[in-house]
Amino acid sequence: MNSEPQVTEALVRAANGDPTALDTLIPKIYAALRQLARRQRAHEAAHTIETTALVHEAYLKLVTQGGATFTDRAHLYAYMSQVMRHILIDHARRKKAQKRQAPDVTAPEDASDIIDVLAIDEALTRLAAVDSRLAHVAELRLFADLSSPDIAAALGVNARTVERDWLKARTFLAACLMPAA
Repeated sequence: MNSEPQVTEALVRAANGDPTALDTLIPKIYAALRQLARRQRAHEAAHTIETTALVHEAYLKLVTQGGATFTDRAHLYAYMSQVMRHILIDHARRKKAQKRQAPDVTAPEDASDIIDVLAIDEALTRLAAVDSRLAHVAELRLFADLSSPDIAAALGVNARTVERDWLKARTFLAACLMPAA
């Protein structure tokens, strides 16, 4: 990434308390955040929130949260991925709650064509109860689209460990998401 030194510099300034650092950072990473949001939405069943809105809502959480510091681009993207995932889960839960309250007047969606974000969240929660690092590896791989070296850097382990963890996590998640026969 050509702007990686600029991104790292902005992250360091933000960590040192510069209130304008995040504002200068967003234009440098906006395209990557949109790509991350599109990837997050690909896991969402009904696309209840637009890509741009997801990026903006995640950015608002970033700037209003405060206290979050990032050592590099991978840490920032991992954090933003997690924020976006939680935003999508909240939207999916609200939509599911609305469906329970109102009568269904539309044809049901074909469940075989979609991946339910709530089912993925439940599977990741179950995985986290068994092994939190495996769940974190899966989340970073699935939602942040980080490479093994980036995940390794974010978690402080080596890339081979990430590859083994991803294999275990993928197997666990597949078992959780398989329809009961």
